Amino acid sequence: MREAFEYRREAGLASDAYRLVWSEADGLPGLVVDRYGAVSVVQCLTLGMSRAAPAIADGLHRLFPEGRVHRSDDATAARLEGFEAQHDPSGEELVVTEGGCRFAVTPGAGHKTGLYLDQSENRALFAHHARGRRILDGFCYAGAFACHALTGGSGRALLLDSSADALALARRNLELNGLSARAEIREGNAFDLLRGLEGAGERFGAVVLDPPPFTRRKDSLAAATRGYKEINIRGLRLLEPGGVLATFSCSHHVTPALFEEMCRDAAGDAGVAVRVLQSLGQSRDHPVLLTVPESRYLSGLLLERIS
Repeated sequence: MREAFEYRREAGLASDAYRLVWSEADGLPGLVVDRYGAVSVVQCLTLGMSRAAPAIADGLHRLFPEGRVHRSDDATAARLEGFEAQHDPSGEELVVTEGGCRFAVTPGAGHKTGLYLDQSENRALFAHHARGRRILDGFCYAGAFACHALTGGSGRALLLDSSADALALARRNLELNGLSARAEIREGNAFDLLRGLEGAGERFGAVVLDPPPFTRRKDSLAAATRGYKEINIRGLRLLEPGGVLATFSCSHHVTPALFEEMCRDAAGDAGVAVRVLQSLGQSRDHPVLLTVPESRYLSGLLLERIS
């Protein structure tokens, strides 16, 4: 863990909120540790790491003597590995800073360990391209993309999510950043909401689609690809000419090549011409090992509609 910390510190990645340990990529298979301020949130994904939890906590206390450790195991991994998932009671709300934005994090509550830290660099990039534009944040969860875009100079934002809890967190984050007056929130199935927006003739200067994984199994990859294609058809049609789409898949079975092929098919079906501005992936605090392809799981593209 000390080596993992030194890598991030020297790379300028050790901030107020970052991933300290990313499983095999940091030589610690089955262990994820995220840092939020002075709190280390630990996820054990294997039986071996679960048994090593006391040593992990001890190591974190030596690295960060003033901090505390919060255990928040993945229940699905625990069931598959044959150990009992440990979840410390939800702690008090923390407010962490990412770029120019403030975000509320409650260890033990919400998705993952608190924030989707793997998108931190992509949020800053999206904000740059969204300046002066009306934006759509589909599958918004905590509203982090919208907060960065609005703080960076976007005009207004529409945030979509099916989860009332996620939207409550998005509202909290908009309030923390003084952005509530420039944002609208809608609850519902994103597929239906996107279809409705297209039918109503809505257009946006920047759209972000960052859905949850549509599959965790290879045998359901075809169905997942159809889902990704549908939302990207909608997203591309909702762009005004010159608008940009940041689109992602966090299903590790959806490789960058497959994701690009899907987006190409979606653009064809949408009847729009798009330019690839950039290929996107997970933030650098989620390193990828060349010999461990599973360590690369986030595929993304930044696309510009040119007609």
